[in-house]
Amino acid sequence: MESITSVNNPQVKAAANLKNKKFRTETGTFVAEGLRAVREAIAYGRVESLFVTEDEAECLGDWLDKAASQGTRLYRVDGKVMTRLSDTKTPQGVLAVAAMPRTGLADLRPGPEDPEAPVVILDRIQDPGNLGTIIRTADAAGALAVLLLEGCVDAYSPKVVRATMGSLFHLPLVQHLAAEEVLSWCAREGYHTVATCLDGARDLYKTELPGRDAFILGNEANGVAPALQQAAEERIFIPMAGRAESMNVAMAAGVLLFEALRRRRYGRR
Repeated sequence: MESITSVNNPQVKAAANLKNKKFRTETGTFVAEGLRAVREAIAYGRVESLFVTEDEAECLGDWLDKAASQGTRLYRVDGKVMTRLSDTKTPQGVLAVAAMPRTGLADLRPGPEDPEAPVVILDRIQDPGNLGTIIRTADAAGALAVLLLEGCVDAYSPKVVRATMGSLFHLPLVQHLAAEEVLSWCAREGYHTVATCLDGARDLYKTELPGRDAFILGNEANGVAPALQQAAEERIFIPMAGRAESMNVAMAAGVLLFEALRRRRYGRR
């Protein structure tokens, strides 16, 4: 393992640049920070380089050997270098540079273990925490994929990656999609499009969902775009008993996805 003590080291500068979307796009790589995220990256992703402090190297243990066996470049760094690399005020001592998966719509196929696994379609989601939580929730609920329409926050930004808690490495994400492209894919693959909205919508708990549902969730302030609402085969709302005017989009995604999971496992009613 090579030791680095200079913040001006070329490898350090290249990894630090990945805080910027421009460099992530140019290199096709992104940063995952923290023990859990790095372990998931080693297990399920492709890690190009790994930076670790002395203390955290002991915590990683055999994971370092596994990363090295996969061709990952390993660097031992001090606290000063880790601070330069990290996007957080309190660096976690281990950071990986991972390759972005090259997944497209054509690669998405439900597996035999859950042929009705839903997909999540996101329209102009802006908050990194919301996107990361939706990805984590979709993973937990057994979704096939998360599809990001044009105008969404970058799924590989450090804040989103942290919020996914490693789920980013478990299920496919496809970014920068046109709405027409996604709707055409849904039609070809037999997915039933369901938009969340209020006008002309039906109560989720009184609505039959046929399976292979594609849930469309929209921008935090403005919801799903009107054109997408009209194009969807079904429009639903989540009933609320209290006085809140609306529900956080990540929470709404959780309600929808776990209601769909309940119906897949225990019946449609």
